[in-house]
Amino acid sequence: MTSNTATGSPYAVELEHVSKSYPGTPPVEALSDVSISVPRSEFLGIIGASGSGKSTLLHVIGTLTRPSSGSVLIDGLDTAGMSDGALSGIRSQNVGFVFQDFFLLPGVSATENVGNGLLYSGTPARERKQRAEAMLERVGLDHRMNHLPNEMSGGEQQRVAIARALVHDPSFVLADEPTGNLDSQNTASLMELFVSLNDEGSTVILITHDPEVAEMCARQVTLRDGRIESDSSATP
Repeated sequence: MTSNTATGSPYAVELEHVSKSYPGTPPVEALSDVSISVPRSEFLGIIGASGSGKSTLLHVIGTLTRPSSGSVLIDGLDTAGMSDGALSGIRSQNVGFVFQDFFLLPGVSATENVGNGLLYSGTPARERKQRAEAMLERVGLDHRMNHLPNEMSGGEQQRVAIARALVHDPSFVLADEPTGNLDSQNTASLMELFVSLNDEGSTVILITHDPEVAEMCARQVTLRDGRIESDSSATP
């Protein structure tokens, strides 16, 4: 699976000395001098306890929040100085979001929910349906295409959400605690799916507080108090 963006950069995401603070007395420094480069086709797990800065890092990587200082490059493009509209375009084309809460539209079939991931790309309805069905088959839900969210298990709903995140062929998938609402069996199954998608070339960045989930990622970065405490890819 390849990205629809070709800039020649070997990295899907690069964070260079990123810090993020929020006003207060004193100011709250959520991230401090964080530098991470994520090569294409990597499976990165970002782990940390509550308050470690994971959520802020997710928002910065996904261009939902601008850093206070430092640079965020998506596919080699420096997002600093981009307008809100340009950042919205980056998100819709380059990032596939998966959240803990599936955010599927009720009363709408799995195929339509996945096809909604192409609504802002100008893709014709017939092609949206074809691509949605192909992606649902890829995540093992070819038997659930016409089912509504309330007719599916939590694990199946999250697979629909993953299919929706992938249907526009993003540069990377950004998954925020995707197993947080699943039992252990569905968690294991979902992580196997992420590993399989990564084996096929998808770049996956997964945020989690669960060490067992992080262990299934090829690389683990641990956050503590807004700083990188460890990075399993770093050479001793």
